[in-house]
Amino acid sequence: MAAIRDYKTALDFTKSLPRPDGLSVQELMDSKIRGGLTYNDFLILPGLVDFASSEVSLQTKLTRNITLNIPLVSSPMDTVTESEMATFMALLGGIGFIHHNCTPEDQADMVRRVKNYENGFINNPIVISPTTTVGEAKSMKEKYGFAGFPVTADGKRNAKLVGVITSRDIQFVEDSSLLVQDVMTKNPVTGAQGITLSEGNEILKKIKKGRLLVVDEKG
Repeated sequence: MAAIRDYKTALDFTKSLPRPDGLSVQELMDSKIRGGLTYNDFLILPGLVDFASSEVSLQTKLTRNITLNIPLVSSPMDTVTESEMATFMALLGGIGFIHHNCTPEDQADMVRRVKNYENGFINNPIVISPTTTVGEAKSMKEKYGFAGFPVTADGKRNAKLVGVITSRDIQFVEDSSLLVQDVMTKNPVTGAQGITLSEGNEILKKIKKGRLLVVDEKG
């Protein structure tokens, strides 16, 4: 149907349609008939829907390179969007705009927290070494917003996995000078390189853990 741009033409066209259930907009807004209105007086009913909701796509282009799964964004205000709001907006398919009422360093830290949130595959995990202290691990939890870190032999990403440290491992440890190697979970369950996200999730369901470390044949 061609777009109807003229208001009078659109009104005439609307009047020619079969009468739906309920009131027309003109009747609803006529104060002589209805009196005062509140939000609870409005109930918008859809017409015939002959397709499943799973067939509906709300994907929207935000920029040339960024596509949202739902067309929702959160405001760049310090009382609205910081790392927590931006993270959950992203998980729902939208996006959160970090506010700029803080230092560039604080902005970068908030973005870092969102980028490193534990969801799906984390291709650039933050790792620590066995000789990192419990106090340093707790500080990293405050800095990044999570406490699960793979422990590698030399504290670098492309090194042999020797364990994992989680919030449960350090939560009740009062001696901050203890080393991670003394409290970490050794020989954690791992997935083989090339594993799919669905396969990884099935393993997580069986072991009832919050993370699965993916390693190659050399560990």
